[in-house]
Amino acid sequence: MTREGVIAVMSSGLGSVGNNTSGGWEVYRASKAGLNTAMRSFASRHEGATLLTMAPGWVRTDMGGPGASLDVATSVRGMADVIASRAGQGGHAYLDYKGTVVPW
Repeated sequence: MTREGVIAVMSSGLGSVGNNTSGGWEVYRASKAGLNTAMRSFASRHEGATLLTMAPGWVRTDMGGPGASLDVATSVRGMADVIASRAGQGGHAYLDYKGTVVPW
């Protein structure tokens, strides 16, 4: 594994256990929380690698619906910028499309 690159996976803010104060979406939340846990385990075995668990925000897609706050281009552009800015830094972070830390 190269130390200059980034491995990023698509999670969701709904995968945050710490932010889950409203419930709902239980199966989706559990699947994303499981992905987050898998990435934390992977990170523990790949010290020095740059690993990102990304939350794209609430995006206007078939799943997000027409009332979502972000268009696809804004979310994707933001995530691409965050990924590029973290290349080669090492460590694991759970970030949104703006680079803001999401609570685990």
